[in-house]
Amino acid sequence: MAADESMRQVEDAVELAVRRDEQFTEARRQIDALTATERSPGGAMEVTVGSDGNVLDVRCTDQINTLSPREIADTVRSCVQRAQAGIAREVERILRATAPGDPLTEHLVANAHQAFPAPAPDEPAPEVQTSAPGRRRIGGPGNDGDDPDDDWNGRPVLSRTPR
Repeated sequence: MAADESMRQVEDAVELAVRRDEQFTEARRQIDALTATERSPGGAMEVTVGSDGNVLDVRCTDQINTLSPREIADTVRSCVQRAQAGIAREVERILRATAPGDPLTEHLVANAHQAFPAPAPDEPAPEVQTSAPGRRRIGGPGNDGDDPDDDWNGRPVLSRTPR
């Protein structure tokens, strides 16, 4: 009788393992097919990422021409981060629907959110210098060596002989 009970427990464990494998194989298939697309607030850019978070496509409208290089970079970063966070949310949705309550589900969901965290709320951009930088002479004739910010100690930059 104990042998029959042991055999039934083994069969139940095998059946559970097979069912779990099927569930996670199906979840993996769905996750591998995921893409997420995010558009910038002004509509100048749209970025699509795959399930691995890599950028698959970037599309720009003519509005991109009104942005500075820094604004373009910030827009790309923001769109990519929001799209990646969308992937993490979809991974969670798929796994919780496929294998709810499974410890592996919890582990995989935590990994997805760690890999693709939600972006931080927008912070004000630091001020950008808009005026042309001043010119400054370093070393060479006319430098008296009294400038504490002069790294060359009063000699030309390409000088071979120390003073």
